[in-house]
Amino acid sequence: MKKQLLAFTLAFIMMTGFTSCKKDWTCQCTDQSGNQTSSAINNETLLNATSTCKDKDVNYTVAGVTVSESCKLQ
Repeated sequence: MKKQLLAFTLAFIMMTGFTSCKKDWTCQCTDQSGNQTSSAINNETLLNATSTCKDKDVNYTVAGVTVSESCKLQ
């Protein structure tokens, strides 16, 4: 019983630690031509950094020209 409680406690601490760790991230964006740009996302959790990076995705059409840029966290 003590071993199970210890294992559960360690697993909980590890999960909590990994999900709330703030650090610097890089958001890598690629357009339809293959050109790449990157931007820094500083002092954020993985969840917030992923959301911020996905918000940089661009898809629109102007005068028949489609512009598309997809971004992913590095």
